[in-house]
Amino acid sequence: MTFTTSGVAAAGIKATGSVTAALIGRYRPAGVPRLGSKEDRAEAYRRLLDALTRSFNYAFQFSHLQREVGRAAHKLLLSQLPQAWEVSGELIGALHGVRLCGTLPVIAAAEDLVAATSDLELNEKDSARFQQQCAAVVTAQGAFLDVCREDLAYATKRWQLLRRYNERRFLRQQASH
Repeated sequence: MTFTTSGVAAAGIKATGSVTAALIGRYRPAGVPRLGSKEDRAEAYRRLLDALTRSFNYAFQFSHLQREVGRAAHKLLLSQLPQAWEVSGELIGALHGVRLCGTLPVIAAAEDLVAATSDLELNEKDSARFQQQCAAVVTAQGAFLDVCREDLAYATKRWQLLRRYNERRFLRQQASH
């Protein structure tokens, strides 16, 4: 069996070309999200969390002013009504972004979170009842964050024994302080 140098050279070029083509095909510039990519989903999740924080803060301030100041704040609160619509629209837009690129568990948790936020009764006179509503929002936010961590592979997997051990050790140290 004899090999010609041109045959070996051609096979080497072909092999090098295949490897190079595979590397170029896999190239993705850092920081440039692709539709449905992990970066794209993380950005949509962050946008929802930012919109939720803004909406929750606005609702909390609005309700607190209404309860504590009462009628004196009524004119001030009415002047901020357009801002309330803007905040609500931003929250719904962020939810649509999650619906576009999120996984089904994340979408369900996002919808629960937005529902809990919309259940805040801004005219609630009983502050204990309003605090219960706020606690429901915080619980839904925690559930949303947990599902997002799982979706984005931030959560520790069963087979990552050293990472799980380090996390448990850290949590024990935090609990002892």
